[in-house]
Amino acid sequence: MKTALRVAILVLCALTGLLLTGHGIAQAVLIHTPGRPDVMRNLIEGSISIAGGACVMAVAYDQLECLRTHRKSGNIL
Repeated sequence: MKTALRVAILVLCALTGLLLTGHGIAQAVLIHTPGRPDVMRNLIEGSISIAGGACVMAVAYDQLECLRTHRKSGNIL
């Protein structure tokens, strides 16, 4: 049961991290699109999304490492 929960959290973290990073990259690419007057807001939103996605993917990597090495102490769950 614990392994299934760990795998589910790993998949959820990886998908969320990829989604956030993709959203941030899309915001950064679309900064200079005509009709977007608030460049600073889009820049801040994009950088926060990229940073958040990187942090979430780091949690997913740590969870994968715990699952792969079968560490019982110091794991996330």
